[in-house]
Amino acid sequence: MTDTEPDTAAFDRTPPNDLHAEQSVLGACILSATACRTALDTLNPDAFYRPAHTTIFNAIGRMHARGHALDPITLGKHLADSGDLARIGGQGYLFTLLSAVPTAANAAYYADIVQDRALRRGLIETGTRIVQSAYDPTGETTDHVEAAVTLTRDLRDQGQATEDLPVQDLLDFVQHEDTYDWIVPGILEHGDRLLLTAAEGGGKSTWLRQIAVQVAAGLHPFNPGASIDPARVLVLDCENSEAASRRQYRPLLNSAERARCGLRRGQFAIECRPQGIDLTRPKDRSWVMRRVEQLRPDVLIIGPVYRLHGGNPNDEELARKVSVVIDEARATSNCAVLMEAHSPHGNGLGPRSLRPLGSSLWMRWPEFGFGLRPVEDEKSADVDRARRVVPWRGMRDERAWPRFLRQGEDWPWVPYTPIDADPYTGHSSTGATG
Repeated sequence: MTDTEPDTAAFDRTPPNDLHAEQSVLGACILSATACRTALDTLNPDAFYRPAHTTIFNAIGRMHARGHALDPITLGKHLADSGDLARIGGQGYLFTLLSAVPTAANAAYYADIVQDRALRRGLIETGTRIVQSAYDPTGETTDHVEAAVTLTRDLRDQGQATEDLPVQDLLDFVQHEDTYDWIVPGILEHGDRLLLTAAEGGGKSTWLRQIAVQVAAGLHPFNPGASIDPARVLVLDCENSEAASRRQYRPLLNSAERARCGLRRGQFAIECRPQGIDLTRPKDRSWVMRRVEQLRPDVLIIGPVYRLHGGNPNDEELARKVSVVIDEARATSNCAVLMEAHSPHGNGLGPRSLRPLGSSLWMRWPEFGFGLRPVEDEKSADVDRARRVVPWRGMRDERAWPRFLRQGEDWPWVPYTPIDADPYTGHSSTGATG
């Protein structure tokens, strides 16, 4: 090879592809209507490396658009009617696709792999054309450069232009009417994220359990006697055993009964994984998403944070991967997410910090971040278990979260107003209950 000849060996390799991912996304489409919608919204048919897979995907798209039932038999008939069944490998290959998919809940991840490999093939093709253009002795060099810019820009924007354009003018943007989609009026909206912190044994788990039972039963958590529309709740407890959880929930259910708002069957689902889960692994991601997709909760309580992956709790990348899964679950069900985290150990020189222990991402992630801290009045703190509800980050929207909690008679925690609270600001220097 001379210095003026391109190295063509680099272009003789097999183009990037992942046939297992292609089979899995097609199998997921056949198994699940949700997976089918996800794949059709994500993938361009040309993203498949194997032509038979493009043919199958196009057939799935046609059947979905017409509202036809989709399974290996109906899909096989559709392909046979169009004369494509033999070309894709026959009826048996459709059943091969079903056996290839580990879980339909991971369809979005399979689609991302297929799209990524297609983008790499496009990059190789574009690079090859640019190299060939550069060796073409005709034309102006600047014209070749501009053509290269156009090719790379077209590759970058492939399939994206209709998604992100046009942007809105601010004067139009502010004209849209804003409405709240309340779960608890004035407190909690669909899509909100709350992260609650406290020291070990500080009451955060108890408070989240109480909120979960109350909103599922149709009781306002912070306004005794007031009712709300019952919400569907899903609790994925990654710390406590089933027996321990049962002992905690029974008194709360009894409290709801005494308030004449007993829980209806189907309003509250719970699963305990005391060994924790690792949301950086596909198996555990799909475990969470299957439950969210099936139950479609209004409120998802999952955690605590340190039980959601098995790596270094300070690792920003691991925390990001965990937050992506939780945000996907939130978007899938349009649910509020409530989580808890431990606060760091104090140094003995002042009040213990209430920020979440671990990655700083958890400081930035939620709309609302609160910590529970004993009030300054020792009698109130010890006898009534009085706690300040301290925001450790600014709220992204004004809400009427309580400032003080104490031990209640029917419920573990009830809001209260300290005896020395300022009538206008609500500020209290002691938090004294009486």
